[in-house]
Amino acid sequence: MRPRHKLPLGLLSITIVAAIGFASATIAANSSQTWAPYVGFASALAIWAWVEFTFLTGLITGPRTKTCPQNISEPVRFRLAFRTISRHEFALLIALLAVFLITYAGTDHTAVLTFLTLWVMRVSAKLTIFSGVPAFSKEIMPESIRHLHSYFREDRIGPVFWFSTLVCTLLLCAALYALAFGVVPSDRVAQAVLLTTLVALAAFEHWMMVLPFEETALWKWAISSNSRNLGIQRK
Repeated sequence: MRPRHKLPLGLLSITIVAAIGFASATIAANSSQTWAPYVGFASALAIWAWVEFTFLTGLITGPRTKTCPQNISEPVRFRLAFRTISRHEFALLIALLAVFLITYAGTDHTAVLTFLTLWVMRVSAKLTIFSGVPAFSKEIMPESIRHLHSYFREDRIGPVFWFSTLVCTLLLCAALYALAFGVVPSDRVAQAVLLTTLVALAAFEHWMMVLPFEETALWKWAISSNSRNLGIQRK
């Protein structure tokens, strides 16, 4: 696992990054310059990174830290699964609200749209994994949240997959069509390209959950170099 004496330093560093993200999002939202969408996009990623850091290191997850019991009903499994990540979900909502409040009066809303897109796609991915996907490996999960894997289903392709993946794919196709045929206003093209990129990554992520491909191989280099820092155990 990550050495405990290094965790405060990491938290301090990512908190500074997030603070810069909030400040930059405010500046970008009140600017009509061509750089504003790019700064807003980067700012949202910086704020998102703080919530992800606290989740992956186990600082903000949920009140339940035990593995999933055997032979329980789906509603009970969902309730217990939510309790394992509830505080993380509330943190995301609070961060989303904060980004909205500091940008809604501005002219450029790339930051809040970026964070909203990340949030929607992340919720979709979580529900898809909970419902059931055969190609999700616990090897890429840090030790601090490894217990979450027991709440996933790997014995089937769950019904949520088909709905969520279809929606992601249709959204991507619609976005690409809008960009290709000039539907997007010229002053919003940069924003649209950035958001479309996120949707494309989300669609790719959803399809990778069921394709016969071991994602551990894709991230093997990262697992090897960061196993000590993130607490990922290799077998």
